[in-house]
Amino acid sequence: MTAPIVVVGDALLDVDLVGSASRLTPDAPVPVVEDVERRERPGGAALAAVLAAQFAGGREVVLVTPLADDDGAQRLRALLAGRVTLLPIPATGGTAVKQRIRVGDHSVARLDSGGAVSTFGALPAAAAAAIESAAAVLVADYGRGTTSAADV
Repeated sequence: MTAPIVVVGDALLDVDLVGSASRLTPDAPVPVVEDVERRERPGGAALAAVLAAQFAGGREVVLVTPLADDDGAQRLRALLAGRVTLLPIPATGGTAVKQRIRVGDHSVARLDSGGAVSTFGALPAAAAAAIESAAAVLVADYGRGTTSAADV
């Protein structure tokens, strides 16, 4: 069996709300965005894991990341299913979601929410074993505490 590539870090859910704008609001000089399409994709360490899997030549890619128990985490799990093996670390707070409001190719605003915080001292045994047996370890740190564990 070939050793996996392990990605350790902070997974995010990236959301683009893409629409069109043909007028400004009467109460402020901001566009009214209409006909909005929602697009979701893995972000942060989850994106790093997906990209690693695309170029891993069939080698397993494992993502070690804190995941909250919320809708954002469920959507992230669905986006990763079949592409990356997930080793979640229990977390408090909500899944970090970055929502970009876009008109065509232009970002108009970004709304950030969540920010799961890991609730562990040392890594769970399965995560530590995955890192120890890895062919390579990729760290994607977004400042949410995942890589502050002593055994990372």
